[in-house]
Amino acid sequence: MSIYGLTIKVKKSGRLKGPNLADPQLHAIGDVMVAEQKKRWEDGLNADGIPARKLSRRYFFIKRKYTRQVSPIRDMKMTGATLANFSLRKAAQGVIRAENTFRETRRRANVAQAAEQMIGLSSSDQIAIFKASQLQYGLLLKKAWVPL
Repeated sequence: MSIYGLTIKVKKSGRLKGPNLADPQLHAIGDVMVAEQKKRWEDGLNADGIPARKLSRRYFFIKRKYTRQVSPIRDMKMTGATLANFSLRKAAQGVIRAENTFRETRRRANVAQAAEQMIGLSSSDQIAIFKASQLQYGLLLKKAWVPL
């Protein structure tokens, strides 16, 4: 048994086929990526995985009045449009991209990014995405060996 937990015994000569994930598999990884980011925003954590900066005094009172929260935090939702519109935009041809789809919500997200980097992958997000990728690639490893 190897240290990685995977042992391959070869009885015939052959080659390993390079892994090339299909679009549904990329979509599954992208869904995990979006869900992890939204969960992190709900907790008020930035892209580095640490608590986001406090709101400016002026914005604190504006957000408190608008959302009717006693002590609002930086969580990417004031009206809820930016958070609700953030989704998996592309998962095809080896590319996974998640962003806001509407022009106005994309502009709002860029303004929020200027104040504090919230959109991105923290270390906890990367671990979840790695596990989802490992699951998808694990399915391919069963079919990777091509006998000659």
